[in-house]
Amino acid sequence: MTIYLDIVWLLNFGIDYLLLTLTALALKRNYLKRRVVLAALFASLIVFFMFTPLATILFQAWAKLLYSAAIILIAFGFRRWSYFLKNLFMFYFVTFVVGGGLFALHYFWQTETELLAGLVISTTTGFGSTFSWIFVILGIPTVWYFSRQQIQQITFRKLDYTKLAQVFIQIDNIIIETRGLIDSGNQLQDPITRFPVIILEASLLKAHFPDITVKQLLNWENIRKEERDEFIEKRFTVIPYQAVGKTMGILAALKPDIVKVEYEQQLFITKKVFIGINERSLSTTGDYHCIVHPNILLGKATGKELA
Repeated sequence: MTIYLDIVWLLNFGIDYLLLTLTALALKRNYLKRRVVLAALFASLIVFFMFTPLATILFQAWAKLLYSAAIILIAFGFRRWSYFLKNLFMFYFVTFVVGGGLFALHYFWQTETELLAGLVISTTTGFGSTFSWIFVILGIPTVWYFSRQQIQQITFRKLDYTKLAQVFIQIDNIIIETRGLIDSGNQLQDPITRFPVIILEASLLKAHFPDITVKQLLNWENIRKEERDEFIEKRFTVIPYQAVGKTMGILAALKPDIVKVEYEQQLFITKKVFIGINERSLSTTGDYHCIVHPNILLGKATGKELA
């Protein structure tokens, strides 16, 4: 059997990189791409070790564990034991998920591709059948993509919607700071850009902008385009929505420069968001003044984070 080592190594490197990024996504970890690339490079070296006397050692369970630990340390570093162990166990979990998906596809298509100890090779003679390599090259990203989607859904369901988040909305040089409720029922998105919409009480705008600006925003239907304030015209849009049991409505919205959401000691920053303006109070007790779209918390966090 002939094995094209360079092709096998390159494929293995790509697989390791995808697994590490999926691990970071599942745990919402901050990571540097260069560190993940280095970790994937280190992980893919096992291809060459398999053809050295070290192969017998690397097939030992303790050696595999140490090798995996080194990969995780390179990719995410070490902060505390709980942080490290979560990274390591999640790495194994996503590996089993992706490997299981390939295993299922393998039996479905009856290919000759084998995934063994992180090393992808063709069990046919020579370079391998065209179909088997197409299966590997297309199958792994496909399984990775669907695994990524499912992990996002799991993360979405795990969010604690009873907790409040601190929200910072920047529009020009003005920063609006308030508490927001993370509401799973808020699935409002701009139909064109698909950006999520945060619903904000109009009273918060009145504290930072002239009354005429806020009035024009709330009564946009009665204001001709040429009569609108320059500030509104530059950032204004409308978002169609439909409440339960009600007809279709239109919500006035603004495009902020940036939005920051602090939740569970993590900071989520996005520019891809709209601020919908609600004239009425959102909380009868005044505990919060905006409703945060949960998709904002599915993005990559920056800043301080817990293990």
